[in-house]
Amino acid sequence: MLGFPFPYPDELIYSTIARYGIHSGLTSPKELLQEVFGKNTIIATSDLHGHLEQVAELYPGQLNVQPESLLYKHTLFPLYALFIGESRRTELKKQLLADKVHSVHVMSGFAASRITQPYYLRYCPKCIEQQWNQFGECFWRRDWQIAGMDYCPIHGELKETAVRRTSYKRHVYTAADLNLCSYKPQSKTNRQSYVLNSSITSILNLPEQPVPTVIQWGLFYKALACDFGFNRGCNIEHEEVARKVTNYWSESWLKSVGLKLIDSDTCWLRSLFRKHRKSFSYLEHLVVLHAFLGDTIALNDVIKDVKSYEPGKSVTHSLMLQADKLTILKRRRIWLKAIKNKGTKRARLEGAGGDYAWLYRHDRAWLLSLNAKLMCKRSALSARVNWSSFDRGLLKALISIRDCFEIKLESPRRSRNWYFNQLDHKSKVEKNLYKLPLCKLFLNRYSETISDYQIRRITHVAIERHKQSEHLKRWDVLRSAGLSEERLTEEAREFLYEVMEL
Repeated sequence: MLGFPFPYPDELIYSTIARYGIHSGLTSPKELLQEVFGKNTIIATSDLHGHLEQVAELYPGQLNVQPESLLYKHTLFPLYALFIGESRRTELKKQLLADKVHSVHVMSGFAASRITQPYYLRYCPKCIEQQWNQFGECFWRRDWQIAGMDYCPIHGELKETAVRRTSYKRHVYTAADLNLCSYKPQSKTNRQSYVLNSSITSILNLPEQPVPTVIQWGLFYKALACDFGFNRGCNIEHEEVARKVTNYWSESWLKSVGLKLIDSDTCWLRSLFRKHRKSFSYLEHLVVLHAFLGDTIALNDVIKDVKSYEPGKSVTHSLMLQADKLTILKRRRIWLKAIKNKGTKRARLEGAGGDYAWLYRHDRAWLLSLNAKLMCKRSALSARVNWSSFDRGLLKALISIRDCFEIKLESPRRSRNWYFNQLDHKSKVEKNLYKLPLCKLFLNRYSETISDYQIRRITHVAIERHKQSEHLKRWDVLRSAGLSEERLTEEAREFLYEVMEL
């Protein structure tokens, strides 16, 4: 086809087709579809546009435009392809290239994703102005439409247009212009978008290649947690993992992108560090990778590392990988400088975590030997907190909690963990209980055992039956208390027999 525009760098195919409609003066959406695809039933899709073989055929043969190039350079396909496994990547690629109805939004995981997607097409006002000055027209960049990237890394906050990404007018291609993308003041780029920009750009610019399997990603994350000591044998300490991710990104930002961490076995972060039975989104992967490896990720090294894991093999630490001596020496110098200034733990938490993980995989013996020599010696008790005063204040709070719930026989089991959950500083108390002798003594004395809890439940049922002047029956008491003969402890059984005479 003569006159079909060549896409600008990082321009969406959706935008290229919309520009062709403007160049040709086509005002009817169906007429544009008929002109480009030979049919008027194509749906205008901004992120994962299909029928790319047809689009590639619109260009003269001398330009040698390949549909695979359009797929990887002018759609958001690379963001999904890296994390869905090779078989699904290949199938998605076939569907997007072919001239047929496809279900890529379901297969890629987009439709079921928990990530908060942009509702409208977005733009950067200053970039739009630069496009107009340089090219005489505007276009939609693909990095503007990525969930989690709410800021242009150069100019600041992205702005929304009035064009919905999934419009009820499904066949309309809307071109960017200065009226639609009017100038608006922009706030500065936030830290999260700045960190994500480099890794997302790296993923978008990856050449086509076989990708790791979903199982290999699972093994990689398990090894990553083990490298940082977040494991007990083969079991991952998910609370420590969650704390590291939250400290790096902040709870408010995670909630804003739909990745809020919940204290549940169904939390996405826990699932990511378990055996993978499904794929996870690019943003879930990047959130964890940056939290563990720092602001800058060597993506090619990560992919190489992930591909090195063999499914079916137990992993309690990562595999040793080969690297050239020059790279090893460079990494050694970076880690040595960080550990001298900050110590092992602070260095890992404050920007050098990625270097630590890389050395652990490539030069473990040297790393562990150096860390042992330069480990900071710290006093047993921190001088920043008056633990004695904190202990006394905490004891008063625990006594108040005990007194408040003492007559509430229907309340949950008052275990040590239950008392912790009633406090404002649960994590601080749990970690430093050995510095709080009064609180420790209280918890040892007043934390309910399973037998105590069962006896309290039985007592509660007995009191309720007495108020209603009902005769006590053993089976009725056990059923109402949520107990059974099999689960009764010896102490509870004796209480029923000796005290309740049942």
